[in-house]
Amino acid sequence: MKKKTLQLVCSLSLLCPVLGVAQNTTDKKNDSLSLTVNPVSSKEVKDLSVKVSFYGFLRNYIFYDTRQTIGAGENLVPLYPKDRQLDVKGNDINDAPKFHMLSVLSRAGINVKGPKVLGAETAGILEAEFFGSTEAGINELRLRHAYVTFDWEKTQLGIGQYWNPIVILDCLPNVVNYGSGSPTFALNRNPQVRLTQKLDEHFKIIAAVTSQRDFTPNTSPYRDSGMPSTHLQLQYKSPNFIAGIAGQYEVLRPQLSSGNPPVVNHNKVKSITAVLYAKVITKPLTISASAIMAQNAATFVMLGGFMGYSAPGEADIFRTMNTRSAWIDFQQVTDKKIALGLFAGAVKNLGANDPVQGRTPTAYGVTAAWGAVSGTPGARSVDHLWKVVPRVDWILNKNIKFRFEVENTFATWGDAQISGRGVGNEFNAKNNRFHLATFFMF
Repeated sequence: MKKKTLQLVCSLSLLCPVLGVAQNTTDKKNDSLSLTVNPVSSKEVKDLSVKVSFYGFLRNYIFYDTRQTIGAGENLVPLYPKDRQLDVKGNDINDAPKFHMLSVLSRAGINVKGPKVLGAETAGILEAEFFGSTEAGINELRLRHAYVTFDWEKTQLGIGQYWNPIVILDCLPNVVNYGSGSPTFALNRNPQVRLTQKLDEHFKIIAAVTSQRDFTPNTSPYRDSGMPSTHLQLQYKSPNFIAGIAGQYEVLRPQLSSGNPPVVNHNKVKSITAVLYAKVITKPLTISASAIMAQNAATFVMLGGFMGYSAPGEADIFRTMNTRSAWIDFQQVTDKKIALGLFAGAVKNLGANDPVQGRTPTAYGVTAAWGAVSGTPGARSVDHLWKVVPRVDWILNKNIKFRFEVENTFATWGDAQISGRGVGNEFNAKNNRFHLATFFMF
């Protein structure tokens, strides 16, 4: 479907007390609407013009789960098959199916192309969907992206909310699941300032500072640290091969004070995450893969988080949990209407390296908030998880397609250790999600 473009032309003469007569004109050739404020020269109009184009899609989901799951958005994003929960007769309460249909991932966005500033081409993106920002707020509009870029010949500066740089857009799992393979895949969008520098035709360096907004039950530990997260990445990119290495350093201050009566707590959580990724692009098949070594992986909606250890009259002590993950994705490249694909991924909870003995342990992060990780004696934690997701696309045209997936997920639960691991009395929880999605792109 051809996009319609709205061109808005403004002038600094708007600040003057006397304005010329505004005229609306329609550009027949470009099928666009222009607004010109007089008096303005043709050169000024060209330099100050802003072009806005609209895009988006209608996206409908129909899905069936064979087991109760932990997830987000009324389980639109399935993460962990639930642990065994026995009734008085020994029957597993969570061994029960679910069915749902949702359209909340339908999306609308605006691309903006602005005038040159300081010798740079300017552009922006504003994008929203109806997923909501909380579980109770599903169906409500929420911000996805609000990002401005300044492009020079070899340098780009980006400011605003966008994908965290550790989400490599050139190397993504091609699954229909809105979590993009979570919790085996690192997922986040952040307010940020990002600098991208091209070194030559193939290499570039990405450096960024970010804050946390949507992917945590509590932004205070990120804000109270007094410093942003930092990111550094080196990428190689050619028409048929992409590869890179990325690292992120993060500091949190989980508490300003501990206990009651309160004791000032200056203890912080320092974490490092490293990612290796590669993508091979050929005519019959595209292969993407990544390996992740993460601390406080809950920042990226992965299996993990950090532990806190409390004692009466003392400031809590914190330890980050360690997570290892890897995934691979195969996508058939074809001119036909049917295309096949396969995703496989695994993630391991290694827990905290140096748990503090003799104190009361508490797990923190979005994974703990969902109940998938704990350090409390008698509770349960996911020790590891893996998933295999075959899929088939039926492409009707460039705007409309159907996708059917079967997401097979296996999570091993165990007794919670003070490190946050799940060890002993293991139970393998399995869920099969049958997933049909329809897309109408515009």
